[in-house]
Amino acid sequence: MKKSLLAGVAVLGLSMIVGYSYGADAKSEKITGVLIDQACGKNQMSKDDPEAAAAKHPVGCAKKESCAKSGYAIISGKTMLKLDDAGNEKAKAYLKDSNITKVTVEGTKDGDTLKISSIEAAK
Repeated sequence: MKKSLLAGVAVLGLSMIVGYSYGADAKSEKITGVLIDQACGKNQMSKDDPEAAAAKHPVGCAKKESCAKSGYAIISGKTMLKLDDAGNEKAKAYLKDSNITKVTVEGTKDGDTLKISSIEAAK
């Protein structure tokens, strides 16, 4: 009896761990918004329409080294998602060749941080 009870508890524990790990996997999604440096992006969040305000922000500012050091973010609607370190590098490379800040990114959310796998001009 003890052996079967112990085996049942072990199986239940393993199934809970496996179920949790599958549930913890973040789902990749496409997000369209405005690419902006975080230093200026946080100022746009107090506006009535943060995405529209960010769209009016000069792209040259985001390309400045001093602003780029703050990191990049995507403002979509009334939400600002900060890019992780790898995403910041992708954003910097994107801005090197483009003046279009309305972008579509693909990635996963982790709280208010976005881990992107791709970035392109929004269509």
